[in-house]
Amino acid sequence: MDADSGDFGSGNKLPDDLTLDVLSRLPYKSFCRAKCTCTGWLSFSSNPHYCDKLPTPLTGFLYQKSDSSAVEVASLCPDDGSFDTSLSFLPRYEWLELTDSCNGLVLCKYGRNTSSPSVAHFVVCNPATRQWMELPETLLEPEGDSYATKLAFDPSWSPYFYVFNFEEKRNPVERWACISKVAIFSSRNSTWFMDDKWEPSNQISVDCQPHVLLGGKLFLQTSSCRVLVIDAFDNTEQPSHWIFDLPGYKPTSPMVDCLTGYLGHKSGVLHYVQPDTGGRTLLVWARDGYPHGHWNLKHRLSMSDAFGQNIFLDEHFDGFVSCHYDIVSLDLERGLVFLCHFAAERLLSYSLSTGKLTKIRDGLRRYLYYVPNCSMFPAKETDKDQDVSEP
Repeated sequence: MDADSGDFGSGNKLPDDLTLDVLSRLPYKSFCRAKCTCTGWLSFSSNPHYCDKLPTPLTGFLYQKSDSSAVEVASLCPDDGSFDTSLSFLPRYEWLELTDSCNGLVLCKYGRNTSSPSVAHFVVCNPATRQWMELPETLLEPEGDSYATKLAFDPSWSPYFYVFNFEEKRNPVERWACISKVAIFSSRNSTWFMDDKWEPSNQISVDCQPHVLLGGKLFLQTSSCRVLVIDAFDNTEQPSHWIFDLPGYKPTSPMVDCLTGYLGHKSGVLHYVQPDTGGRTLLVWARDGYPHGHWNLKHRLSMSDAFGQNIFLDEHFDGFVSCHYDIVSLDLERGLVFLCHFAAERLLSYSLSTGKLTKIRDGLRRYLYYVPNCSMFPAKETDKDQDVSEP
């Protein structure tokens, strides 16, 4: 980088160290705007020599208490006040349920106490830009079916977001409910379309674990310890889907329920982190291709050293085996695995580089990992009604 890359106006040049000092004092949101106006400033954020000194985003976890619709954040870094993670900019719904988060966008289900159980209402928002979009209502089947709703957004692939509402029907003979159809919302044209080409005999059921969107393919864990991939969903035609196995697990193993792993990604490669059969080690796998490919073991992370113990499993009177911790989220780009320790009722981060645990906060919740995205919602491609609001 040239010494005069810090250009603050016509004829006004600053050396790198002074430019860096000015940029480092900005709130993260202001820094994102600033670097979009100057290629010299943008290059600072991609230079490893400088990036550690620049403003960092409000990385953290969104959660709700069971007795409140208010959304709170457990922050991993100082809050500069530039992001409204409480979602106070949303309309005052009678109730609001935090549903999913993906690459800076947040999905909530909302309604009123008199809302019909046969209709679902969703809103997608961006706390960094205070934009929000109410999705057209989607009809639900009669009571007795279950639903799993996922938000998919990857700004490196598309500026548009997608919402998947999986309908699952329970076969009275089988143990698991199975996907019968999927309603897919696209912000490209602000419409839902239905994918009903699902074969119940495949016995595919979406797990509660979060998902990964890579290269336009949605990867989800299933209750049968496999990976469901949905492709070509960015149009109104029927998307394709297929499945492949996760490493290590056998569907008949009694450990499946208590030692569930977690999908993630690093440098565009699908990863999977899972405890070993005793919970003393976390195994980090990387997939070398899909649908055909193999899982390759990359790391073994010692939970015994991190927690200072060797026993992690408890067997209950009914034969169920539980683990002392659970994987909450992954940020492999930053070298972090996030865990809930049940005995201590604590949210922790584990560093892959140091092998150390760091306390984030006390309390057991359902946490959604959040890293802000400062890009604005793109304009829709049709003339259909769309509710996009900002102050």
